[in-house]
Parts: sequence; structure tokens; C-alpha cells
Amino acid sequence: MSQRTTVDDLLYCDNVGNTTSNLRCCYNSQQGAPICQENFNTKDPPFLGGCTGGNCILSCQNRALLYSSEQQENPYMGNGVAPIRRYLTCVNLPAVAGYYSQDVLTSGIKDTIGPFIPNNTSSDDLKGITLAVTECLTFTCRNARDRAECQAKCSAVNLLTNNTSPNLEGVNGCLESLCTGDYKSLPFADADIVGIGVFSSYIMQCILVALLCFGLFAFDIHARPKRRKHRYLYSTAQPTDESSTTSHQDEGSLLINPKNSHLRNFENFLVDFHKAQCYFSSTLQIASLSTNILTTNMLLTFMLTPLASNGILPIVFAYVLLYRCRRASPDVTLLTLATWILSTIVYWILYAQMIPINGDIKNEERKYRAYEQFMYKLSAIDACGGYSALAVCPENFELGKGAIVDESHKLRILTPIIWSFSTACLFAVLLGKVIHWWHGRRAMYSTVESGPTYEKGTQHGRPTVYWSYFGGEAIYWLTALCFLVGICMQLSLLSIGTSLNMMNQMHWSFGQIVAVTIWVPPLLGWVYNEGTEIWKGGQSGE
Repeated sequence: MSQRTTVDDLLYCDNVGNTTSNLRCCYNSQQGAPICQENFNTKDPPFLGGCTGGNCILSCQNRALLYSSEQQENPYMGNGVAPIRRYLTCVNLPAVAGYYSQDVLTSGIKDTIGPFIPNNTSSDDLKGITLAVTECLTFTCRNARDRAECQAKCSAVNLLTNNTSPNLEGVNGCLESLCTGDYKSLPFADADIVGIGVFSSYIMQCILVALLCFGLFAFDIHARPKRRKHRYLYSTAQPTDESSTTSHQDEGSLLINPKNSHLRNFENFLVDFHKAQCYFSSTLQIASLSTNILTTNMLLTFMLTPLASNGILPIVFAYVLLYRCRRASPDVTLLTLATWILSTIVYWILYAQMIPINGDIKNEERKYRAYEQFMYKLSAIDACGGYSALAVCPENFELGKGAIVDESHKLRILTPIIWSFSTACLFAVLLGKVIHWWHGRRAMYSTVESGPTYEKGTQHGRPTVYWSYFGGEAIYWLTALCFLVGICMQLSLLSIGTSLNMMNQMHWSFGQIVAVTIWVPPLLGWVYNEGTEIWKGGQSGE
């Protein structure tokens, strides 16, 4: 018997997708074979559980029903068996229904399948089923990041015997290719969220904040001798006239020398950069809120949670630096608060989806199955009814098991630490601003009512401002060090996009280039101002 005759003679195969050879099939010409008796028995009919309502012809044309599973809807429910069972039923149904309508099946087989197949089955019904079980596989291959492995096996020509019957051997080979193709079978994630340009922009944001911190540290070291002398003069008893008040306002600021134009330019760069990152992060959070983040979706959780934390840690870090420089103006404060509020809302909506998984599932294998929804959501397409063809892989799709568990651990452990520390620092700075404003008002009214006053020294001849200065310095640098550690954590979170192979690193589209260049304006402004100062210094001979 030729191969073509064998394909045409196939009646039912019970292991489609498990192997590219040695299909265990019952043939129409050999209905009395043991394999046929095993599959077509009244105690365990082959279509039992494979279709709902007893009408397999109708159920198998519904792609959303065919490829859906409880696990894809709810990440901590289900075991992924239902779509495997349904697909095995539906891919065999056209051949069985065709022979059933021709009345060439034995009475035993007809009694087994009769309750599941209506008598009025038409060729259009069989076409609909054939398209449902083959077209989804073809389009899944077309959307794959590397379709070279599956393109020939999953082509429509290879998957069809005719327009009313799928080629079971072709479907078997296509499924084997998709289910064992690892990341090659998956599409890339949405480039607007984790594209190479957007990803690079997130990394640049974190690195620039860290570099700005180191830059201010360098200026602080350079100004320390002048500051020590200034602080000694200030700590002695001096009348608080207008000039001393001005000196007090400069106290604690990095801008000890008003003529230090380089420091002034650097602080202006910090202000401009902070505004740019606030606008950038705020728009990202608004875009995140416009997606369907209120429903549990592990794909969105893995993609958007690092973005939400990136709208918190670098923002608060830069604001602390601005507070240090006395440049945290009211407009900057309001912009920072607005960005923090938006990022916090998005973060807790996403993190709340992980809480039931973390609390209710103790078994690590079961926890992985919950996070596995990420892969199914990533590969879901309209041709499969909005679900994933990989859900019908007979051995389940356990791609990236170790990576998913590791990256989910980062989301569950690191993000609460980042949010808690950043939030505590933000409100500490805001409290400091309120206290400073309140003391300023009291000092102003006290000066008006009682006239000039004198600063008090401390016991044992050591000025209070001396201890206050070094206490404040220690707290600031300890906080900055913790923020730098947090930046390392944030970079680790951002690496999830590369660890789970969600990103096409060669896809530099228009939007990706725009995302990177968002940091160029403040950087060019700083370069221009520095160049102008250097040119002026050369002209004046300084």
C-alpha cells in the first residue's frame, strides 16, 4: 500500500503530536485490528470528554472552545489537559465522520461514536473542523520568531488531505515541530513594551540616575574643604541679619560657591533629566492602565511589573538628589508625586495578581504551572480563537521552566523591597520639606518680632551645626548607597525581558529609536551649557 493510500485510509490516531513517526492509528481497511478495538470501545469512547454537549461536530468548529483551557484563563487553576483531549478528538473527527456518513464502519465502531456525531453532518461542517485544527497551527508557525523549522511542516499543503479532512501525519509533524521548538515557536512580545529600544531606554534611565549621583558625589568631595571652613564660620555666634540668612539658605547645599558654574549646569541637567523621566514614566503607566491589567494575565505581569517599579525607584532617587541640591521646587515635587502615584497604582494591581499564587500554591511544580500562563498568553493569536496552539501539545508546553521560576522570584521578592524603600524615602523627603517650610515661617516671624538673634553653640564648645551636618551627611550617603543597590535590583528586573527571550534585539523600528532619544535633550543641554562656559572662560583668559 502506498503512502498516499495509507494517509487516505487513516481512521483514527491516538498519539497525534507525540512523535513524527510510529503513529498509532486505526485504518478503515483494518477495523478489526487490536488498535481499533482498543480505541473504539463502549466503556471508554474516543470522543468522551473531547467535546461538550455531545455534539462534537458543532463543538470542534468553535476555535475559542477548542484551544481554551482553565489554566489560560486562571493561572492558578486547571492542569492544561482539556485542550489536549479536545484537539485529539477534533483532529480525528473529520475522517471518522466521513466514514460514518458513508456507512462503511463496523457496527461496534458506529455504536461507540454514534452519540457524538449527528446524522445531518454536512461537508461544510467538516471543512469548518478541518480549518479549525489546521489553520491555527499554520498561523502559529507564521508568527513564530524563527519559522524556518516549522514552515514546511505546518504549511497548508502539508496539513490537508483535502478540504474536508486534515492530514494526520502532517498535523503530527507540525505539532512535533511547534511543541519541541522551544523559544523558536514563540513570537516576540509587544515591542512597544519590551522592544530593544524601549528596553535600552529603561537601562539608560537607571544608569543615568546612578551617574548623576556619582557626579554630585564628586562635586561634594571637591567642595568639602570650602564647606568645612564655611560651616565653622557659620557655627560661631553671628547676628541673623539678611546676609547671614542668605548664608543659612546656602548651608547644606552643594552650591557653596555661587561662581561654580559647572555645578550649576550639572544641577540644571539633573532637573531637566528628572522632568524627562517623570514624563516618560507617567505616560508608560497611563498606557499600562489602558491595557487589560485588571484581569489576571501573567504575560502582562511579567512585562509591566518591571516598568512600574522603574517608574518608582529612579524617580524617587533623582528627587532625593534634587532635595540634596535644594532644587526640589514645588512643580518638581508635584510632578514626582504624580508619577509615583501612577506607578504605585499599576504596580499593586499587577502584584495583587501574584499574591494568590504565592500564598495558596506550596508545590513548586504547581506554581510553575501557574506562571506558565505567560507562555500561552505570549503565543495566543486570533486564528486560535484568541488562545494558544501550544496548549494542545500532548506533553504540555514546559518551555523555560527554570527561567520562569527564577524570574517570578525576582518579581515576588525584589519589587516589594524596591517599592517600600523608595516610598519611605519619598515621604521622608516630603516630611523634611514640610518641617523646613514650617521652621522658616517661625524664624521669619520671630525675627520680625524680636529683632536680630544669635546662633547658639553647643556644650563643650562644639557647635550643634557641626553634629547636625555630619549626621545629615551620614544619612544621605547611606540612603544613596541603598538606592544604588536598588538600581542593581531594578536592572535585574529589567533583564527579565532578555532572560525569557521576549525581545527581538534586531528590531530597531521608528518607535524604538524614539524611545532611546528621549534622554538626548537634557544631555545636549548640559553639553551646550558646559561648552558655553568653557568658551567664555577661554575668552576671558581664566
